[in-house]
Amino acid sequence: MKYVLTSFFVFIITINLQAQSYLDYYFKSNNINGAIVIYDENKDEWLFNTETEPFYNTPAATHFHLWQALVGLEERVYKIDVKDKMKWDGVKRYFFDERCTQWNQDTNLIDAIKYKNDWYFDVLKEKLSPENYNLNIKNAPLLKEIKNNDLSYFWNYAANTNPNTMILFLKDLYDNNLPFSKKSQQFIYNQLLIDQKLAVHTSTTSFEGKKIDWTIGIYLKHKKPIYFSLRTYTPLDSEKLDDYEKRKNLILAEIFNVLGY
Repeated sequence: MKYVLTSFFVFIITINLQAQSYLDYYFKSNNINGAIVIYDENKDEWLFNTETEPFYNTPAATHFHLWQALVGLEERVYKIDVKDKMKWDGVKRYFFDERCTQWNQDTNLIDAIKYKNDWYFDVLKEKLSPENYNLNIKNAPLLKEIKNNDLSYFWNYAANTNPNTMILFLKDLYDNNLPFSKKSQQFIYNQLLIDQKLAVHTSTTSFEGKKIDWTIGIYLKHKKPIYFSLRTYTPLDSEKLDDYEKRKNLILAEIFNVLGY
């Protein structure tokens, strides 16, 4: 079975290509280079600070784990049961030169999503049939630009997607409209919940000489959800701000405040 996303085509027809450039102020005032895309379902309104941001492709990185998890659940490679752990192969792994101790142990699906464990999701290459893996992972509809899907962990640097695709993916996940069982979709959505008002997923990768931190999420304060994508771009040769996370969160809070969310 091929799992297909259909919402993307609706997006092309309905999006209003007019940037709200005043939102740039909140990035500049916090000394961070970045961009935001918002879909407010209450108003059926798309907002973004640059016209290129909704369609700008960068590596899907660990956001792709959400798709991999859904495929793996559907194909019974993974299980929801926290006691069902995949055995670690003993190889010690690092991320941006930092040792990830959470990766170096037997892991279940919940922890794999939480700690963004690439090796756990890479086992789909062995567990799925070659045809299934090629169709639903190497050429997944979540990916909009595939440069080389034969590389290990190709989603981190050789397979790209964009904010509009990720927002529509989140919308379909929230609405249980993805081509997977409702139980699987609800389980994955629950892994994103921070509290009753916010669901978030983050990814970090490097692309074209920049470190990219990418946060996607769902704000649940209003009658209908507000979906968002926030990407920041930092040159690889520059040092990360000590209070970077605080500033990034402040940008989001300030933008939501000025928009009346």
